[in-house]
Amino acid sequence: MTRPGRARVALLLTVVTAALLTACTGTDADPARADATPTTQPTSTPTSSPPPSPTTSPTPSTAAEIAEAVDKWYTYGGETAMVSLIKEARNAESDRPREAFELVVLDFGGLTDALSTARLMGPIPDPKTQTAWAAAIEHLDGAVREVLASVPKDGRTIQSPQETGQMLRGWSMFDEGIKSLKAAQALLNRRFGLKPSVDPWEAGA
Repeated sequence: MTRPGRARVALLLTVVTAALLTACTGTDADPARADATPTTQPTSTPTSSPPPSPTTSPTPSTAAEIAEAVDKWYTYGGETAMVSLIKEARNAESDRPREAFELVVLDFGGLTDALSTARLMGPIPDPKTQTAWAAAIEHLDGAVREVLASVPKDGRTIQSPQETGQMLRGWSMFDEGIKSLKAAQALLNRRFGLKPSVDPWEAGA
């Protein structure tokens, strides 16, 4: 079975698809408006059990503790995960259709793998930065699913209006993911002085 994101599909886009995709392309680095998905407890604590002691919480609370925790997250895999996600997002962007009736090949395999690695890293121990990071992962993952789901399943190479709309929604979601990813990187730099030695957004990085 082909893994999600691994499929290579030749797709001849309609005029309206290519035109709107080009118009909707966004590269702003505005912070994401989506919040990180909250963690849900699987079961409730019996009423007879005493509440957990607040003094035993491992969550960093002071500015110094948060900064130290974020530095550890970044040093022990966070930087690698973020740089990989940025590079794979750039690769996916390079395959984005730009003109009418353009024959494109969709391959989100690298981006899907980078998203899996990003999830394994766990949350960034800074609420504001984590909000942007979680939004980037959520939007990019949703974009991959939407774009791939818009590919005709019956051998056609020209999309129906419904499929065109779904692809447009997917690339719009992708743009939101890029904005959130840039916001997360900017917050790490501005708040904690953390940035990769080579800018992963630069061509050839």
